[in-house]
Amino acid sequence: MVMKSMRGGKVGGFFKYVLFGLLGMAVGGLVLSGSFSGGNVGGNDVAKIGDKTITIRQFDLTLRRVLTRYNMSTEKAYEVGLAEDVLAGEIRAFFMLKEAENLGIEINQAQLAKRIGQVIAPRRRDDQTLQQALDEVLQSQRMNEKDFVNGIKREVSGDIISEAIQTGFAPTADLLAKDLYTFQTQTRDIDIIEFNDNEITSIPEAKTEELERLYNALKFSQYIIPEYRSVNVAIFDPESINVNISITDEEIKMVYEDNLQSFAIGEQLVLTQTMLDDKKKAEDIFALVEKGTDLKTATTEVMGKSARYIENIPFETAMMLPALFEAVKDREIGKVVSPVKTTLGYHIIKLMKVLPPSTRPLKNVQEQIKRDLLDEKQSDHLYGISTNFEELLNDEVSFEDIAKEIDITISSIGLIDAMGTNKTEKSGIESFPAPDKEALIEMIFALEDDIPPILEELPSGQFASVSLNSIEYKTYQPFEDVRQELADKFIADQQKVENKRRIDKYLAELDIRGSTFESIAQDNKKDIQTIKGITIQGDIPEPLVMNNRPLIFKTALGGYQALRLDEKYALMRVSGYSFPEIDENSKEAIKIIKERIDTEVKEEALLSYLHMLSSKYDATINTKLLERVYGQKNDEN
Repeated sequence: MVMKSMRGGKVGGFFKYVLFGLLGMAVGGLVLSGSFSGGNVGGNDVAKIGDKTITIRQFDLTLRRVLTRYNMSTEKAYEVGLAEDVLAGEIRAFFMLKEAENLGIEINQAQLAKRIGQVIAPRRRDDQTLQQALDEVLQSQRMNEKDFVNGIKREVSGDIISEAIQTGFAPTADLLAKDLYTFQTQTRDIDIIEFNDNEITSIPEAKTEELERLYNALKFSQYIIPEYRSVNVAIFDPESINVNISITDEEIKMVYEDNLQSFAIGEQLVLTQTMLDDKKKAEDIFALVEKGTDLKTATTEVMGKSARYIENIPFETAMMLPALFEAVKDREIGKVVSPVKTTLGYHIIKLMKVLPPSTRPLKNVQEQIKRDLLDEKQSDHLYGISTNFEELLNDEVSFEDIAKEIDITISSIGLIDAMGTNKTEKSGIESFPAPDKEALIEMIFALEDDIPPILEELPSGQFASVSLNSIEYKTYQPFEDVRQELADKFIADQQKVENKRRIDKYLAELDIRGSTFESIAQDNKKDIQTIKGITIQGDIPEPLVMNNRPLIFKTALGGYQALRLDEKYALMRVSGYSFPEIDENSKEAIKIIKERIDTEVKEEALLSYLHMLSSKYDATINTKLLERVYGQKNDEN
């Protein structure tokens, strides 16, 4: 089915964190059932966080943009739980935005413009202006400018909070970093005696019954001939549709009047403030102010270039932190109050003016209303086309006849398996964009003979429908075709078993009967190989294999073990070890380890803070809506 969100045109802020990587909003380990209350929100809202909501249209566009990085359909994402992870990230981003509002954080235009420039500059070609580069990004991501700017605001606010949370953690102790360095750079020396499987020559040939049992055990994994399908594909590309839409002044006015409450602004206090982490420096600044120095000069004098001085920012009184509101409760204009402590640190604030409740005038919001109406009408138009396409499919109209009504392209895909490869083991869907290939394969192998084709949105934003041409059902290579291969495998398996018994016998003799490593080598006319300097990470010297490393480092000095190599076993003795000296050459490596630990500790602190916010703010999810939109296909299958 076509997603209900085809009618939408907005995106939540979490997408910004994913797309541009400007804020690490990790959500691992915090699942919906553990952090949010399930249940019904109502209507088309997929989540409600306090007085804010996330509509299914907003969330669906966010989800699809995230999934383009994984070449995954929305239904598959819902099935494996990724859709819930993305929704969890969206909700946490709203938590951070809510906390920023309550802490009185507001981003001025200069900060906002600077960050937008930083985001767009790497994507700007030499022949483009920043605005052209921005337009290109918005078009490619099917996003409007308002949502983009709101996302940037959310990022900057989140940066301020995360920086404040992380700066309170002390650097990692040198001793821990040195211990980790020692652990990571220790080495082992071993001696080995190799025993090849093919030295065991007393294995009788397998009987037919034994080979048949082996065939039946292996045919489902090794001798399967997969199902192949060929299909026709119809593609509808919304980008190819030119929509001539106009918005009248009457429509804009009607939207404005119907949504006056959305443009209402409560009473505001306009504040100028300085924010600091250090109490002593905050007191020093306030002392200068009391002596007659203005707040900006005093801040610069004490903090220099690191000053956080914000001028003339309005805060709605209903949203202010209690501590800040209490500090200016007397409404004395021009008064600088003594340092106030909040979660973000210390604030020195000056009340500039009091703004009574008001409503944003139409002239200030009409352009944004117009853009939103254009987005909605265009989405409605495309939704109408896709709905018509879907209805024609349900009526079993052929792709060729549909093409007479709707601008679609039709192509054929020859016989391919569920991995997308043809019988020559080459890709059979090379002509399609990379993000769409996995989704198309999933559609092809979900088709059933007696069900009409369905329409689905691809990760690229195009819509596709597939119809079956032919099916070659799954089968298996005949027993006689693989008989010799089975016979060889039977012998090799028995040789491996007998070789392991031989090694186990020698290990027992070393422990009990008084044999020595050297005597075992001499009795079998074999050389003892010495391998020195085996590290705990990185490459491992031949003939060893990676799986040997844990056993080598678990074995005590002078201890013995059996190692499985390629088509052989080795009797091993740990003959030596080394731990590095901490000297000038190791200081840089220890420094890197220490920095990595510091980073991980700070990230853990931010995750803990986000978890705290999930307990502080109420969030409800519309689980039934998620199931209805994304779970229907899975239920049907």
